[in-house]
Amino acid sequence: MKRKAWDVYSEVLKAARDLGLEVEEQEVAKALLAWPKERFHVFAARMGLKEKYLRHDLLPVAFLPEPLLEALQRGLPLREAHRLHRLLKGGKLSLQDLKGKDPKALMALPARPGEVDFRLPVWFFPPEPWEEALPLAVAQALIQLYTKEGELVLDPMAGRGTVVEVARALGRRAWGGDIAPRGPLVELTDIRDLPQRFRKEAALVVLHPPTFPAWLKEEGQREEAEERYGEYIRHISSFLDLCRPALALGGRLVLVARPRRTLTSKDLEAGHDFFLAPWERALAEADFRPLRYHLAVSQDGRQDWHLFVGEPRR
Repeated sequence: MKRKAWDVYSEVLKAARDLGLEVEEQEVAKALLAWPKERFHVFAARMGLKEKYLRHDLLPVAFLPEPLLEALQRGLPLREAHRLHRLLKGGKLSLQDLKGKDPKALMALPARPGEVDFRLPVWFFPPEPWEEALPLAVAQALIQLYTKEGELVLDPMAGRGTVVEVARALGRRAWGGDIAPRGPLVELTDIRDLPQRFRKEAALVVLHPPTFPAWLKEEGQREEAEERYGEYIRHISSFLDLCRPALALGGRLVLVARPRRTLTSKDLEAGHDFFLAPWERALAEADFRPLRYHLAVSQDGRQDWHLFVGEPRR
């Protein structure tokens, strides 16, 4: 099992102090780095480390700021600690950006500005490998548009936890839950528990329900797909009802949709359920007032995300 960089660093400090370097960490590191090349080589070999790694990666840990030292102890990869330190020295991050954040949130820094231009009618974002997960740039845009630092963001169908990760990186409080969590920041829980967990606290709730094909597969195809589409929309409306009690006064809900791109002959004959209309109807049935609509498309044109923003009618 691979050891954490912090554990290896601690072992190096202990070994150096056993050799008589009974001084503060930075002084220990300075003393080791000042050793003649041959002596340093012997010490590195004794620790089972490559000389270059010890000199250029591990000993510089002594000069990292306190938030990064704390994050290293909690498992932040060493390369990430040095990357963040370079950004800090270059003025692209501040110590405040680093304080109180867990390793996963730190790894999401810096929030990448410019990936989504809010002025455009379509948000273009870089392609990402996980097609079922809300793209990082889109999550960032939503959080920046609809929340302020310190406010609470909830994602009750969080999946990998992208919304939680980005929200924390941007200085918001955030919580994510899922019945099948796929990320370390996501709690195993059902959306039906949401009204008991949070009452009028959230500035933003991001709801990303399963797509119709995914839901149909989970439920079992007992009837023709088109016969069940109305039931699917009612299912989404029930999720919206569960989110309402968690929203603070003035809070917003974002309904994330991946609608169908084609319609069947039955759709055309019946004259209903055209593309985005069912999602708008789901919001209305749950008594949400529609506020805005955003369309996000990947730069390669292969993914499209439809984002309906609403607020509860009071």
